[in-house]
Amino acid sequence: MLNPVRPRLAVRLSAAVLGTVSILALSACSPAAGTEDGATRSVDSVYGEVTVPDKPERVAAVSYDTPWQLMSLDVTPVAAQDYGRWIESFSQAQQDFVDGVPTIGTYGEINYEAIAATDPDLIIGEAGEVDEAAFKRLSDIAPTVVVGGETRGDWADITEDTAAAVGRTELWAEQKASFEATRDRIKTEYADVIADNRWIHFSLGDDASQFSVQQPTGATGNLVVNELGLQYGPGVPTDYADNGYGSYPLEQLGPIFDGVTVALTFANADGSPNETIQAIEENELFTRLAVAQNDRVFRLVTSVTDYQTAEAWVDELEQQVLSVL
Repeated sequence: MLNPVRPRLAVRLSAAVLGTVSILALSACSPAAGTEDGATRSVDSVYGEVTVPDKPERVAAVSYDTPWQLMSLDVTPVAAQDYGRWIESFSQAQQDFVDGVPTIGTYGEINYEAIAATDPDLIIGEAGEVDEAAFKRLSDIAPTVVVGGETRGDWADITEDTAAAVGRTELWAEQKASFEATRDRIKTEYADVIADNRWIHFSLGDDASQFSVQQPTGATGNLVVNELGLQYGPGVPTDYADNGYGSYPLEQLGPIFDGVTVALTFANADGSPNETIQAIEENELFTRLAVAQNDRVFRLVTSVTDYQTAEAWVDELEQQVLSVL
């Protein structure tokens, strides 16, 4: 799977979703609601161009990673998903950021009445969670921008379009430049360590009998393979999927980890081991692996959703892994 913080995608409708959004709630919203002068501009969206307030003041985040992407852009949402089931998996800063923010359903569910009640002047969501039918219903409440990249883990394109929608493109560009400078420095300073090892980034699988490999189509796998150029071992499958990971039976640990000298995985936000991943590491098949016996398994806490967290992840990789090797 992707980061264990993120649940599997399972889009479904709650009872509140199936209900009719009240006329009163809808009438309280307009394309320029919440702006001082009513000025608007057009931005790109997965479902076509959308006219949005020039300076939106009440942004509703309807997808799982959107609040964290808004956080990186210094925008506090007026609505977000209910993270109650997973809140301890997020950093303290992220927990504080959404503390007190009105909730509008859980992952895979959209409560349209709850969104309308927050009186947004802009709604933002991801195409992987907001289909065209949901987009149309959301657009009846407020201008709605649905962002998406080439794959589900394409946070670079997703945050670029998010920044454009909320008027933070300049800040986004600064963060992109900062990340690229850090990335390039690390690739130069640790070129030998990177080239002399064969890597893998693994996590929990689709069920307890499986493990997963983070692919370059995913948020973290993109950093590992594409941005930093860490070469995966020869046994790692290359039939990449748009969801960013491949899940395999534990019996394939040996063949897939063949030739791997360094393994990366996830830890909980507080640095403690993730229980499901730890169960994989304690499996006899895993303990036989060279990376396990050589103590070359490294657990990183940073979850990647934007350029700020991407830079934090490569910083953590430098401090916890590259500098050690």
